[in-house]
Order: sequence, then structure tokens, then C-alpha cells
Amino acid sequence: MTPKTRQPNQYYINYPLLAWGLVLISLFYTNTLFASEYHSHEQIRNAAVEFVRSQIPEDVTIKEIKAGKIDYRVRFKQCSQSLEVNSTTKKHIAKSWTISIRCSDMPTWSIYIPVKSKLSRKMLVSNTTITRGEMLTSQNVQLIEREIRNQNYNHFSDIANVTGREARRTIRPDRVISSSMLQEALMVHKKETVLIYVKNHKLQISMKGTALKNGRYNEMIKVRNNSSKKVIDAVVVDRGIVAVNF
Repeated sequence: MTPKTRQPNQYYINYPLLAWGLVLISLFYTNTLFASEYHSHEQIRNAAVEFVRSQIPEDVTIKEIKAGKIDYRVRFKQCSQSLEVNSTTKKHIAKSWTISIRCSDMPTWSIYIPVKSKLSRKMLVSNTTITRGEMLTSQNVQLIEREIRNQNYNHFSDIANVTGREARRTIRPDRVISSSMLQEALMVHKKETVLIYVKNHKLQISMKGTALKNGRYNEMIKVRNNSSKKVIDAVVVDRGIVAVNF
């Protein structure tokens, strides 16, 4: 019996292989249509992350920004316009954010996504013990990169921001300086001689007086005029100087 020989221009079709090919093509087009019809969860999470990134000041170092997961069962219709992204967190520096993402198409859809961040920044840190009432200077504080935590949100990143302030209580070494640790330094001490400026829109005169209480910058204190002995209210404007407007 002679074997069959393939005739010219004659093709054999592998029907099982063809069927699998059609299935794969169908799945490809189905997934492509699905992807174009809905926003991926990754797209939405990335929008939340990028919004947080845009809010953080340039002098803050970003260690990590991570958006929370979205329920895999939830779908988000592709929006015909840019997604509206906002934050319920009013601060520009925070460890936790709640980001609102909304599509204004009809019907509208929206979602709130939690975002966590790890940030660091140069902060003023005590390099020695600062006693209560001691002025802060470049000698007892320095700038050091530190992670931003809940307890040091109210930090300082510029020595100029603490100039003229003093320790409200004793500050131990290697502590991040926060606003609650400081107070305005006394510029006028009780019973000391001060210079009183009296002025209006036409003239300005000065005279000596005696402070009847301690005073910090911009505080109103009682002062006795040394010449007339009259007690007046004056505002502390500088060290040993008060002002009266009339």
C-alpha cells in the first residue's frame, strides 16, 4: 500500500489549535475593551499618590507615599474629563491623608482613599541643655534631618523663626524644638527704667519711665512716667522700649 503524498497547494487545518487561537483573540479584545471602559485601580491610587506629592513643600524629603488598597469588586467607569482630586486633610505636612477622587460624568462616582506618607525635614534640635528662660541661639540649637512624626509637627526649620524666644521650660539635649517649648522673651522687666515713646500723626517725643510689670513683645503693660508720676498703658515694642499712641 503506497503512502499518501501531499498534493501541491493542499493545506491541513489543525482545528483544535485554531479554536484555542480564537479564544485567546477573544480574551484579548474583551480585556482591551474592559480596560478602556473602566479606570484601573492602579490609575486611581496613583492619582491619590501624585496629589499628595504635589502638596508637600519642596524642602521636605519624601521617603515613601503609599495609597490604600481598593476593593477589587468595585469598578469605576472611565471618566470623559479629568478626575477631581482633593484632600480632607488641610495640612501640607502629614503622615496620614484622606484623598477624595471624583468623576463628574453622569452618573457620577467618587471614592475616598487613605494615603500614608513617610517624610523627613531639617529641624532645629537642641545640642545642649537649654534652661528655662534661656534664649535660643545658634550656639544651643542646630539643624538636623529628622523624620516628621506626630509629636514634632510644630517644628522649626529656620533659626530666624526662634530669634528672640526663650525656653518655657528646661529642654534636654537632642530634642526637636517645638512651639510649645518656647515663649517670647521678656523685653521689659518690672521696676527697670524704660524709654517711653509718645507719638501721633504730628509729633513724637520720648521720656523715661519705670515698668510696673514684666512685658514681652507687643504686650500692653503699666508704666509710670518718671517726670509726672502718671501711670499709663504702653505697648512693648523692643527691649527696654514702650510706645504710646494718642
